[in-house]
Amino acid sequence: GRPDPSIASYIDPNTEMPKVTDRVYLDVEISGKETGRLVISLFGELMPKTVENYLILCKDNAYAGTTFYRVISDFSIQGGAIGDPTGKSGKSAFGNPFEPDNFNLKHSKTGLVSAVRGVGGGVDSRFFVNVNENGGWADDRYAAFGIVEQGMDFVKKIEKVDVKPPKNSPIAEVKIIASGVID
Repeated sequence: GRPDPSIASYIDPNTEMPKVTDRVYLDVEISGKETGRLVISLFGELMPKTVENYLILCKDNAYAGTTFYRVISDFSIQGGAIGDPTGKSGKSAFGNPFEPDNFNLKHSKTGLVSAVRGVGGGVDSRFFVNVNENGGWADDRYAAFGIVEQGMDFVKKIEKVDVKPPKNSPIAEVKIIASGVID
C-alpha cells in the first residue's frame, strides 16, 4: 500500500545524508550548443525500488532525447518524461507507474533529485532537481531518491533559461543527450 506520510520518520539531508549506493550521469545540452554533465548519487538503501527504476533507465540510455520540460527559477527543474515531450507522463522501467518507497527524506537541500508523481500518485521516469534549500513544499508529496553530486553549476544555467507561460517550458530546448551508470 501507499506509505502514510503522517508516520514517516523524516531524515534531514543536512545532518544525515543517506548512504549512496550508485552513481549515474545525465549529459545535457542547452540550445544544441552548451553541454554539461550532471552526476547524481542515488540512495538505494533508503529508496530501493525508486532507485532501481532510475538506474535501469539511465543504464539503458532511455533518457537520451528527453528534455527538461519545466524550469522554474529558484524552485526546480523538471525532466525525464520518456515518450511524452509535454511532461504529462513518463515510462517506468517496470512498465506501469509504481508507488514510491517512502517520503522520508526532507527537501531541505539544494540538488536533491525527486520522483515526479503522476495523477494516480505513481512514479515513472520523470524527476525534478530542487534548486534551493527550502523545498518543504515537496515534503510528504514527492520522494527524494538522490542528489546532484557534480554539475550544480550547470543546473543553475538550466534554471536561468528563458521560459514561456503557462507551463514554464524552456524556449530553447534543454535536452538530455545521454545517460548512464558510473561504476
